[in-house]
Parts: sequence; C-alpha cells; structure tokens
Amino acid sequence: MYSEDLTQFQGFNWPQTEPLFRQMVLDAWDAICLFDITGSLLFASSSHEKNIGFLPAQVNDLIARVDSEYRVDMRKLFHNAVQIGKKGRLEFRFQILDGSWLWFETLALPIRDPDGTIYQVAFMSNDITVKKLQEAKLIAMAYHDPLTGLPNRRRFKEHLHQEILYAKRTGKMMALLYLDLDDFKIINDTMGHDVGDAFLQAFSHRVRSCLREVDLFSRMGGDEFTILLPLMDSVQSVETVAKRIFQSIEEPYQLDGNQFQSSISMGIALYPTDGEDYSVLLKKVDIALYHVKGKGRNGYQFYNQEMFMNRK
Repeated sequence: MYSEDLTQFQGFNWPQTEPLFRQMVLDAWDAICLFDITGSLLFASSSHEKNIGFLPAQVNDLIARVDSEYRVDMRKLFHNAVQIGKKGRLEFRFQILDGSWLWFETLALPIRDPDGTIYQVAFMSNDITVKKLQEAKLIAMAYHDPLTGLPNRRRFKEHLHQEILYAKRTGKMMALLYLDLDDFKIINDTMGHDVGDAFLQAFSHRVRSCLREVDLFSRMGGDEFTILLPLMDSVQSVETVAKRIFQSIEEPYQLDGNQFQSSISMGIALYPTDGEDYSVLLKKVDIALYHVKGKGRNGYQFYNQEMFMNRK
C-alpha cells in the first residue's frame, strides 16, 4: 500500500530514534521511490513535488514519462534488482507535467526481508540536468565552429569516416565538395573583421539552405568549407547541388551598411570513383579545387585523372 512514511519499510532498517539520520538519507537524494516486486509504488518522497511538479502516486504510468530510448534499460534495472539482487545505475530523461525534460541518475537497490528474500526495490535519484547541459555544451564546442555554428574539421573527419563505411555497405555514391571563398581576405581587410564575421554567417546560412538534412556542411577553418553529400544517385544530381549553391550566393550581401558580392571556388570528388578512403578523397578534391583557382576562380570542377597527371 502506498505511503509517504519511509520509516515503515523495514528494508531500510533504521531506528525510529534516529530521525536526523533518516532526514540525511532523504536529503541526499532529489527523489526516492519504493516499489514491491510487481512494480507497484509503495512510497515516494515528498521531494518529487518540488523537483518534478507532482507526486508519483498522482500519475498512473510513470514509465510512460521516461524517454522511450531509456525505457528498456529502466525495466532491465528493475528486473535485475528483483530477479538476481543486482543493484545498478542509469541516467535517463524524464518528462514533467509542463512537457519539458529533466535528466536523472537513478540507483536501484534490492531490499531483502530478514530471511534474505527480495521483496522491495528502492529507486534513489538525483537531478543531473545541469550536468548534462554542461556536457552537451562542451561537446558542441568540441565539434562545432563557434562563429557559424557549423560542424568543424574534427566533426567532419569523424563523419566522413562513418559515411565511407556506410557507402561501402550500401554501394551508394557519395560526393565531397571543398569550397574556398574567393574574396574573404579583401572583405576582412577593407570592411573590418565584424563585417567579415557577419559575412561568414550569412554565407553559411545561404549554403545550408541548399542542402538536405543528411548532408554535412562544415567549416574547416578561415575561408574554407566542406560539404559531404551521401546517398547520391548520379553525377548529375551532385552537379545540381553545386549549381544551386552558386545561385544562392550570386545575390549581393548587405551587411552593416555595406553591399558587395562574393564568389567561391569549388572542387568536387566522388566516392568510390575518385577514392575510397579519407586521405585519398581529400587529396583528389584539393586537386580539383586547385584546378578551379588556376583557371581564375569562381567556378566548380569535378576531379579527373588528367588533373592529377598535370599537377605531378
């Protein structure tokens, strides 16, 4: 039977004469729940109302509020405690009444009667939302360019390796585009770094609008960018994307009272035609980009073997 008095559960085995000790245990955790071996709720600390906005007894199906990604693990945690007496920990997301999500770390503890039989399971949880947000922020900083918000070189490299493995399994074509801004140094030198930064952001927004969700648009540093196009059907479909990007940047930029136009040079290499690993694809796309610059910039070029021979 559900209760709000934890002292009645002998599994915790603390003396009635030690209210301070009991309070210390309760205060050490943001939430404590006690279940019987069938999963029926027996106790929930009053701190739930403060931390999640309601008491567990007020909700019919607590597990439904656990993010679906973690429900199987949560059930496994309970099962292990009941069946084999194994304690365990789990980090999971939980949806509160206003629809927002909190992160919790929970410790599941099997509770035995005097004969050693498991008859209850305690879930003792702490709110780790702030910690998780800080971790996510650090990960974002490690893998994204702070100015444009685009994935950085590190993220691009890892993603390209993953996409190559996927392309090998599926047999699908993949395209790597390498972009270089033709006029960025002039913009920075004549209009200042603030305008230069705003230009990079505006440029990134325009290019991103030309791409699919599955495409990866990255800033490699300075005025260099890469685009990874997985699951492409043909060379023509890759060229269509390239043309769309060039059309998007033809429109003049108006930034901080300045109006100007800019252009890009773009090299293109294809998987598996031009290479089947990271270093080879980067080498080939760089050769194609170099070829565009040698012809006066402001254009795109697919890699071909003749370029490689000429560069040698």
